[in-house]
Amino acid sequence: MARPLKIVSWNVGGITSPVKRYKILQALQRRGTMIACLQETRLSRLEHLKLRTKWVGEVHQSPASHGKGGVAVLVHKSFPGKAKLLHHDDFGRLVLVEVTLQSLTFLLLVCYAA
Repeated sequence: MARPLKIVSWNVGGITSPVKRYKILQALQRRGTMIACLQETRLSRLEHLKLRTKWVGEVHQSPASHGKGGVAVLVHKSFPGKAKLLHHDDFGRLVLVEVTLQSLTFLLLVCYAA
């Protein structure tokens, strides 16, 4: 029997703190998350690289603008499909990802509105 695809959306309220970032990533892993949609990360483009962990294989992101906003899509390393970045804005407000799993393709839009 196939495992259900777990997609989680979470407004994290900022994850610039290494301790908070670790706790959130651990919580997502414990829940068996395959794709995590994070809003209000408040991370820069380089800081988003810190989201790559033992279980995170891909990070698609729109970095925070002046410390506000920031969205990211995290994809598990063992995700059996593909996740392709289609669009992101320059204001840390949205990311559009095309997800393909077997014969199913869908769009995942992650947005943050202040």
